[in-house]
Amino acid sequence: METTENPTTEATNASKTKYESIDDKIAKMKITFDNATLPGIVEILLTVGYTPEKIDSLRTGLAQLEILQQVRTKEYADQLAETDKLEAKRAAIDSLFVTHRKLSKILFKGDIQAITALQVDALKPVSFAGWMQMALNFYQQLSSVATFKTKVAGVGITDAVINNQLQELAALQTLKNSQRKETAESQAATDARDKAFDELYPLYSEYIQYAKVLLPDNQALEAIGVKVRAK
Repeated sequence: METTENPTTEATNASKTKYESIDDKIAKMKITFDNATLPGIVEILLTVGYTPEKIDSLRTGLAQLEILQQVRTKEYADQLAETDKLEAKRAAIDSLFVTHRKLSKILFKGDIQAITALQVDALKPVSFAGWMQMALNFYQQLSSVATFKTKVAGVGITDAVINNQLQELAALQTLKNSQRKETAESQAATDARDKAFDELYPLYSEYIQYAKVLLPDNQALEAIGVKVRAK
């Protein structure tokens, strides 16, 4: 009697396949290629062109892919670490910047020149570049305009505080440049990994397709990583 799968089961299986990680796929390919020369498998697949040399070539491709995946993992970790440092430093600078803007808005109320020069009425940009430009302008204006500097000193925004914020902003820009470099290296590593994967995985899939046809024996298929449903 013909049976059909539960739609929910089909959806679950599709979901698992769709979200299978590259690490999972590499692991499956490794099992397949490592066991492709086992007796009972190698001689059968040889009939469709899978010579020992061809299997070795697939293994070599997989070894190269594993190295590229390791490089990509490291570069991505470096990118995340640099991004975390960047965000932490920016948050620390911004916390003071927000306070200083609020104090200045009260202090310079009615002073159009100061309000405009310091941009204390303007919305704070979300983008890093826009935010950086606004913060730099604020502290550089306070540092260079004597009347501004004298007045804000009365609410705790001293010359030392201003200079410290300017130094922190310079350090933040350096960190941003480093983070951009790490991001570029991570992307390059990802692209190299993806290219190697896209070249190898179809070859693996084709091998599995042939194996399913030529190796109806459950044990043989299990040896190369193909799960077989019990009859």
